[in-house]
Amino acid sequence: MLTRRAHLYAFVHPLFWPWLWFQLWRLEAWQRTSKRDVLFRIDRFGNLYIVAIGDGPRDPRRYHYDPPPMPAWAAPGLASNMPEDVAQAVLPAAPP
Repeated sequence: MLTRRAHLYAFVHPLFWPWLWFQLWRLEAWQRTSKRDVLFRIDRFGNLYIVAIGDGPRDPRRYHYDPPPMPAWAAPGLASNMPEDVAQAVLPAAPP
């Protein structure tokens, strides 16, 4: 018995350990092929229930970062959707 799964075997009645082993084997085989993480729970009879499945692995070739044409500190107006004439009317030119 593997030590990383010992807590699962301690929860299940010993009569159902072969069934638990089979369920865990199937889950691990599926995780290897799909490369997804799984949150699961078990009951006292060794039945395995999948609660949540993680996202699949992302293809690093699909994401491409395009830097903005102008950095934000060069034109602070680009960081806001407030028109410049409204911002000048609302905000004082110099702090008191």
